[in-house]
Amino acid sequence: MLNSDWMQILEKWECRDASYISAKPPLVFARAKGSTIWDVEGRPYIDMCAGFGVLALGHNSEVQQEVFRSTMDESWSVHAMGDVYPSQAKIELLAYLGELLPQHLQKGTLALSGGQAVEIAVKTAQIASGHRGFISFSGSYHGLDLGILPLTSRRDFKAPFKGWIPEHFVEELPFGCSMATVYAAFEEQRRRGYGCAGVIVEPIQGRAGIRFPPADWLKELAELCHAEGVLLIFDEIYTGLGRTGQMSFAEDIPCDLLCLGKALGGGLPLSACFGRKEVMDAWPENQGEAIHTGTFFGHPLSCRLGLATLQAIRNERLAQRALSFGERMRNDLKKALGDHPLLLDIRGLGLMTGIELRNPGQGARWMDILRAHGVIALANGMEGQGLALTPALNLREEEWESVLSILVDSLDAC
Repeated sequence: MLNSDWMQILEKWECRDASYISAKPPLVFARAKGSTIWDVEGRPYIDMCAGFGVLALGHNSEVQQEVFRSTMDESWSVHAMGDVYPSQAKIELLAYLGELLPQHLQKGTLALSGGQAVEIAVKTAQIASGHRGFISFSGSYHGLDLGILPLTSRRDFKAPFKGWIPEHFVEELPFGCSMATVYAAFEEQRRRGYGCAGVIVEPIQGRAGIRFPPADWLKELAELCHAEGVLLIFDEIYTGLGRTGQMSFAEDIPCDLLCLGKALGGGLPLSACFGRKEVMDAWPENQGEAIHTGTFFGHPLSCRLGLATLQAIRNERLAQRALSFGERMRNDLKKALGDHPLLLDIRGLGLMTGIELRNPGQGARWMDILRAHGVIALANGMEGQGLALTPALNLREEEWESVLSILVDSLDAC
């Protein structure tokens, strides 16, 4: 069967809002290894997005295979009991992650998706502070679940649900705004009587186009939050665990709560929210039934793969490699494309690179052109004007050289 045949079946059965069925040429994944994906017709593609940054070790890695083999061979438990009985795998993962993160982030809890990690952070901030207000920033993306949808910037994501979501508790400020603006928002939320429970920020905005705040802005934001008794939440679902050359920006700039996901599960659903002990201890002690849980939270198989993935990132020094290889990629891009009339900017940190073009929609068109030439990348930016390159942390040099050549040859067509 062809890609188009499978797409016809999908179109019949799946909700219209789910998969991108209008892609031309169509693409249906069949198998993958490392940074290569093959479609159902046997055509190869170099994967430069690693599943939105999920597959830090690439597809079907040796780490993944070993975990799956040993789980079956050794009769490991593969069922999670939510908030009741923990597995050994869950405890081992939490302990390892806690030791890996900055010392001030001493306690955490697990979930399945990045959005769920953000929801835990939002609930924690309300319980710990006694306040209900939040501050987020323009261009932010923190997930699409109803409880956290007010924190996400995109109006088109929120418009159909405006009658349900409590947007009045969230103040959206310009990304990189002055501390005076942030302080004024604190004062306004106090005046309204619900106060500010927390400020949530992506240290680098991913979906908005790999956007950076001004130098020292995060540090100043942390200092202001600390002075005003407002909890600071880092959403590092995209940037964390080696992609930007470190496990977390909290290594240099203390936050009160940290949200992790994507790469944490090594390809399986897994996320975490870690925080200061005194903040996380605001939750009541479990007396047999937690007030925030899920059937698959702490799933043993996901935890085993998560632990093995973290160990590989650390032992193979993939965060350090991300820094050097990502810098090499951006230098190559600037040398090859720097004077192109369609190019506005090339920026990034580690293996998180954004290429911004001059006009709305050009990144989306480039994404389609690249797919036809055997490269998978993702459009980004608030108007689809950019292209994101977030490959596996172990992307091979020869794969990058092939992609670079295709990028150079295809840009004119945008």
